[in-house]
Amino acid sequence: MANTITGANLAEIAQKSLPGLTSLFAPLAGIHTDFSEDIESRGESVTTRFPTKPTAASLTGGYVAAAQDVAMTARTITLNQFKGFVYGFSDVERTKSSIDLMSLFIEPAQQAVGDAVFGDLWNLVTASNFATNSVITAANFDRDDLIDLGTTLTETKKAPREGRFLLSNPSYYGSLLKTLNSAEIPGITEGKTEGVVPRVNKFDIYETDLADANGENLAAFAGHKTSLLMAGRSVDAGGFDGELEDVVIPGLGLTVQFRSWYDNNTGVQYISMGTLYGVSKGVDYGVRVLTA
Repeated sequence: MANTITGANLAEIAQKSLPGLTSLFAPLAGIHTDFSEDIESRGESVTTRFPTKPTAASLTGGYVAAAQDVAMTARTITLNQFKGFVYGFSDVERTKSSIDLMSLFIEPAQQAVGDAVFGDLWNLVTASNFATNSVITAANFDRDDLIDLGTTLTETKKAPREGRFLLSNPSYYGSLLKTLNSAEIPGITEGKTEGVVPRVNKFDIYETDLADANGENLAAFAGHKTSLLMAGRSVDAGGFDGELEDVVIPGLGLTVQFRSWYDNNTGVQYISMGTLYGVSKGVDYGVRVLTA
């Protein structure tokens, strides 16, 4: 029989978490990800590959003579992060029908996992990894800055024009949203109603927290899909004898694992949420936006 907490079993809890997880991890769509439901142990390494920019060849001598092998860049990423959150519910707490599990566990647990993942990604966006930067105040951050950032990526970093993203902290994201209007960008009215910045100047724009996690006055990061790399797998649960549910975030493929078990010695029902992953710097196609 499935363990229950105020009438909700683990499978139900896991499925109800999907909308929030999908929204929370939406910014990962902007970077290169290698997610799979394959089972791995923490500390294992995976090799991810992405295309290397080819060089055009003359076709006057024939197609066969000009044929090239598909060039790929291979990067090894260690799955050294298994982060999540664990809640314990005593027998007394579990019998209280007033406990709202969705608000008590799922929402804050999701945010804790998201903070861990994005904190690790932001920690890659340092001067040593991405030397190019632009100092812009939050109040002045607008569409013109996106144009300038795009120009820098094209002219200075030689980044591909497609597959660009901007990760921004809430202050800069909000400032950008305020400056955009329907006259500047057709179709933005709906986005403003929902508080979402649309695609601008070939940038897919995402709001995330913890931009200042690395202590380098970081507010935003303009990059290309191959600038930041992340791999994730379903974690090996060998030896675990409780209840387990894996959910895969639709459209992204990241696996989040839920576990539930009861400790007879303490009379506590535990429930956890976690994901196994690793991150790595990719190609130096990036501009750091600094506050000062």
